[in-house]
Amino acid sequence: MISMNVKRLNRVLTILLNEMKELDDEGRDLPIRWNVMHMYSSSQLAKIVAIKRNLDPELAGLIAVLHDIAVVKTKKKDNHAERAEPFINEIINLYNSEYRRNLNEITKEDRKIIIEAVSLHSQKDIKTDNKYVELMKDVDSIDRLLHGVKSDGSYVDRCYNVFEELNLPKDILELK
Repeated sequence: MISMNVKRLNRVLTILLNEMKELDDEGRDLPIRWNVMHMYSSSQLAKIVAIKRNLDPELAGLIAVLHDIAVVKTKKKDNHAERAEPFINEIINLYNSEYRRNLNEITKEDRKIIIEAVSLHSQKDIKTDNKYVELMKDVDSIDRLLHGVKSDGSYVDRCYNVFEELNLPKDILELK
């Protein structure tokens, strides 16, 4: 039997889903159901890409579930990456103080990595040396594609690069 240690991730997903179930679409740039779908699928993709890149899959999943938290909390897409830090801190503090129980805490080091990756994930055209930042930019690009969201420019470039990295056929990415 094999398993992956993603218990902290699953607990954070529970916190977020419980909060999101109570929200409606009024005044939102994107329907809340999009945020829920994108949160879950990004998390799964992040774990796969992290494994391929020899990174921590749970930490990658945590970044992915939190990467659009500002869209959820503010209802707006504008500058959501840059505005995410207080919402990330809120969720991590809630996890560490009330939901963690016998699980490991989300450490200050984890928090720093998560905040940096989320804060920079919208800058798809800028390459960094931070592996988690690049992972989140790539995962966000691929997830949009897999949900049928039209993409161009840096999003497409990132999709091509990751498909090549994962040895997936790139002909599906032909621009239409």
